[in-house]
Amino acid sequence: MSNDFSLTDDAINQELQQLVYEVRRYPANSKNPQDRAKRRIALNKLINAIRCSGKLSKQGQWMESPNYEDYYHEALQITFVEICQKIEQYNPEYPVMVWVNIILARRISDVAKKDQKRGITQLPKHQKVAPVLALDELNKDVPIENEIYSEQQQLKEVIENDPENILKDDYIHGYPQANLKAILLLVLEGKRWKDISEELGVSISTASSFYQRRMRKTITYLKKYI
Repeated sequence: MSNDFSLTDDAINQELQQLVYEVRRYPANSKNPQDRAKRRIALNKLINAIRCSGKLSKQGQWMESPNYEDYYHEALQITFVEICQKIEQYNPEYPVMVWVNIILARRISDVAKKDQKRGITQLPKHQKVAPVLALDELNKDVPIENEIYSEQQQLKEVIENDPENILKDDYIHGYPQANLKAILLLVLEGKRWKDISEELGVSISTASSFYQRRMRKTITYLKKYI
């Protein structure tokens, strides 16, 4: 892909379509090793051209999410894989980047929904996703007869009761109100780290780092009572 930013959308699309046609010259199920190698090379050229096109959507509707950068990066990688797998499905009646951005929009939505299903997962955008408290992990050993309550309700009750006062007594130095119990309950409610930091009077990075460092021990503790 040319680095000339004056290229029109039509010129960019024409160049991308030529690369798509180049890929399609070599069937994915070809038995010829040379054809398979040429297809991989053509796909690499196409993906690189898409990256450099300047036409990848930023998916602005997700920018307010504290996990936006992680969502976008993961969705983009999935999108590239899907493009390679489904290149024969591309309809040349539409611009290549329209097709690409539709896939990207669907995949970032999938990534976000998957992340939200894990339960307590909100992280500030400047931090990388780290192993965190997940409802599935906490409840995977719960007997079926105990499934009267929802997973979230069971977890909330144990946190609120805090049988050994471990969560209440573990707090950010100098901020007893910002204890692990309070943070867990706020995160379980779906609060963003921005809101949590404001409510507890501590910075986002301090609250989230405190939370993440204690996750392994917290999971072990809560599992005793679920």
